[in-house]
Amino acid sequence: MLDPKETCPTPIPNSETEETCNDLAGDLSLSWILIDPTWLRAVNLSSHKPVSVQRHWLSSEVHARFATVLAAGEKGSASEFVQCGIVVTCGSGGDRGEMHVRGASLQVEDMDGVFLDGKGSLEILKSGFEGKKGINGRREMEGGKRYEMFLEMKRDRKERKLKNERTLDMLCVTFGVMVFVSLGLFLLLR
Repeated sequence: MLDPKETCPTPIPNSETEETCNDLAGDLSLSWILIDPTWLRAVNLSSHKPVSVQRHWLSSEVHARFATVLAAGEKGSASEFVQCGIVVTCGSGGDRGEMHVRGASLQVEDMDGVFLDGKGSLEILKSGFEGKKGINGRREMEGGKRYEMFLEMKRDRKERKLKNERTLDMLCVTFGVMVFVSLGLFLLLR
């Protein structure tokens, strides 16, 4: 949205405290509306209020994440839902110590934590234009609640994968030990 050296001033004072992040969480709002002029459709990809506001530990920039959850595919597919996240980066600037918006970016992330490429993102946005909202289509839920549900499903999915990998590892180790013992017994009894 902004050139690398371009910033947009805000009236918000910059301070290095955690209270700044809490204040921004309540004060910021964003509507990121994509319009398809060919089919005369639109979709709002923002949660209106940020789902998280965090200060970067190294650069001291503040990252405000706005997110909405969209359906990605059929039940049982590799990833059922995706998160369309808009990250707004604010940093210090100016002589008066106010915050400046340094950047805004759109990121589409699946339930495995993988950011989708252009083609995959466009397919998801197409389903968003068609009105296929995620998490059972409950539009009345706040963006933050949908985001929390998405993170919970993401954690559950990761735990299931880790459990399956541990089981597979144990099977491989057991098989390896059995082969080693069988080979040892074969050489001993020979």
